[in-house]
Amino acid sequence: MLAACASPPVRFYTLGAPAIATGAVPVGSVTSTTPTVTVARITLPDYLDGQDLIARDGNRIERSATGRWASRLSLGATDLITARLAQSRTDLFVTDQPQVLPATWRLAVNISRLDIAHDGTASLAADWSIVPRDEHQPLIHQRATLTRQGPATTDDQVADLTQSILDDLAERIAASWPR
Repeated sequence: MLAACASPPVRFYTLGAPAIATGAVPVGSVTSTTPTVTVARITLPDYLDGQDLIARDGNRIERSATGRWASRLSLGATDLITARLAQSRTDLFVTDQPQVLPATWRLAVNISRLDIAHDGTASLAADWSIVPRDEHQPLIHQRATLTRQGPATTDDQVADLTQSILDDLAERIAASWPR
């Protein structure tokens, strides 16, 4: 009888960034002349930056009773954007870890809106800055508003849709990078 009253187990989700990004610069191929990019921790609205898996229903924010991110969403998003940028820009050494020497560029990303609605609409508004170490080079500021459709009625689907729209953001950032 007690088993019937038990709630379903909590499931933990990640944003799918592999532990070793495929397509990234192989170990040993980074030289002192390889341009370095450090990715600062992504900023999110306070209500999103936790471990709760969140979906929107109109003006109401719903926290999942059974789904959690494995870490704070800002950390997972930073890991994902870093991995995707490293995959697409193999000519760069991209990291979100502190480095001994100053980086060639710093990337700062601010996500001001990240909504996954149960109707399957994902929307994201973000701006980012690419800050060169050389003050004679231009500072690059970009902004994007992205939408994506997909199922979002289960925790698995909300996590997948969140990853998909963050992947779209990573593609936009990579495309804006100076050559």
